[in-house]
Amino acid sequence: MKKKKTDFFYLSSKEEAAMKVLWNSSEPLSAAEIANRIPGRTWPASSIQSILRGLEHKQAIEVADIVKLGKSYGRVFRPALSANEYVTMQFDRYYQDDENNYRPMISALLGSAPNRQKKDSVITELKALLEKYEGEGS
Repeated sequence: MKKKKTDFFYLSSKEEAAMKVLWNSSEPLSAAEIANRIPGRTWPASSIQSILRGLEHKQAIEVADIVKLGKSYGRVFRPALSANEYVTMQFDRYYQDDENNYRPMISALLGSAPNRQKKDSVITELKALLEKYEGEGS
């Protein structure tokens, strides 16, 4: 029996680091590969197993396959949701009861753009998205 997808969860900093590795990989990765690809990791690589168990419990990752890893067999993992799906989950939960917070959030995003060129790029992209979604409503 397949578990129901979790509606909402947070990622700890270690879980997020592991997810970023998986989100940036085009192929499933073993626990050791994930641990080794985390930039600036200061915790022991052996901790990755408990981190992956937590991610599996949250249904953020799934086992893609069981493959030969060295002399034995092991699991390789892939994300069960994209980075955009995770961010949307956080956004939806934060703004679920107050639609009036969208405007300050968008303003903050534009205000955090590092320079005018980047800000203009964000504005252009927002305009294109608005046109796309306005066109779908007709």
